[in-house]
Amino acid sequence: MTSSEAATKHPVPPVGAGGLSRRAAVAALLSLPATFGMPRAPQARAQGGQTMPTVERTATRVAGFKSSEMDFQLMRSLGAANYGGGTPGEIFHARNAIQGDDPQSWCTAFAAVADHVRASGEAALKRGHGVSARDHFLRASMYYRAAEYFADPFGQDGHAWGLASGAAFIEAAKHIADRIERVAIPFEGRNLPGYFMTPAAGARGGRTLLVLTGFDGTGEELYFEAGRAGLERGFNVFVAEGPGQVGAMRLHADLTFRPDFEKPVAAMLDFALARPDVAAEKLALYGISFGGYFALRAGVHDRRIRALVLNSPIVDLHAYMTAFMGRELVANAPPLKLSDLDSIPDTEMPKLAKHGFKGSCRRFGVDSFQAWLRRLQDFTAVDRLAEVRCPTLAMVGAGEGEEATAQFERYRQNVSGPVTHRVFTVAEGADMHCQMGNLPLSCAAVFDWLDEVFGA
Repeated sequence: MTSSEAATKHPVPPVGAGGLSRRAAVAALLSLPATFGMPRAPQARAQGGQTMPTVERTATRVAGFKSSEMDFQLMRSLGAANYGGGTPGEIFHARNAIQGDDPQSWCTAFAAVADHVRASGEAALKRGHGVSARDHFLRASMYYRAAEYFADPFGQDGHAWGLASGAAFIEAAKHIADRIERVAIPFEGRNLPGYFMTPAAGARGGRTLLVLTGFDGTGEELYFEAGRAGLERGFNVFVAEGPGQVGAMRLHADLTFRPDFEKPVAAMLDFALARPDVAAEKLALYGISFGGYFALRAGVHDRRIRALVLNSPIVDLHAYMTAFMGRELVANAPPLKLSDLDSIPDTEMPKLAKHGFKGSCRRFGVDSFQAWLRRLQDFTAVDRLAEVRCPTLAMVGAGEGEEATAQFERYRQNVSGPVTHRVFTVAEGADMHCQMGNLPLSCAAVFDWLDEVFGA
């Protein structure tokens, strides 16, 4: 029943001046619970005992997970929706199809939504609706990314969903006014994947931002985390993925994380600076999540970087990662091997823990928990912080924990260059890792700062 139909069926006289008293008016409004969003009274029964038809707001229910990790991943998908990477309705439809905190159920739920949305994009394209097709493909790309995230890191399903995410994004890019080129960056005999994005009207003064994701982000996702916001502000945005990162491992399964990430970043900078539309004096680097370590390494070694954004600064990856697990587990590391993992009952090691361990082994190229801890010790820039001389914007969320905050403080107190620091708060809805809860605010902080450094 619409509001006008309800008003006709249940006319409410005016309050006062011979009409209803205020109390009677409130009572009359309470008789229209569905229309006015008030609590519904028990269903009335018509004559003969049959239940009367009802009106509902929606069948969709908004609910998170018991797992903080799955809650974060849910917010990650919702965050991308700010820039066209999803809709709350589709995301919560997928969420409501997930059984408990089961990561496998997550994969199938998001893959099903992705398939449906991609099919809508293909249908729109056939009928000549380019804008609608673009929007569908953008959302499908991020739903495939979400499915890929919790897939078995060594399995074929995740690889297929990752490729589907890239394909959907490339199809969407054909219908975006800004120019988005898929590029290959030469590096040590291989090609690293990336996207070079140029505003439709061209970048103002050749201003360019190279963006690095972290442990599990993708180049496609970076369009929603930084790309679109930068294009809107007249920046070239160059997103690239190096060894160990998702997009690179889709192509080269043997390229794992390396502590000297300044070397692949140098290749990315070479590629950018070879372009005539990039101004060398207005070239910045932005590292997100683990990218806060990768970009920091480059900031130590490469003077071509004129401004550095770290979200957040990671100076010691071993200390950062082990803070997730607790000192006792690290001090008494179990002899857990990758080869034993599938034989361990879920009651002894939950599926989410298995997934996280498998992913770490895959990305770092190790085969045991103890080997992973040893490998993490190589990823440090603690003794080189003073060599960062360019201006830095250091960012962190207030909800990211003590270790993240401590490394943020250590960075800004020990580098040689000027540091602008930004702590995002709970009150801003931006306290979580990478500000997934408020990407527009995060992007505003990044690009407003770059405007001031390079000159608007």
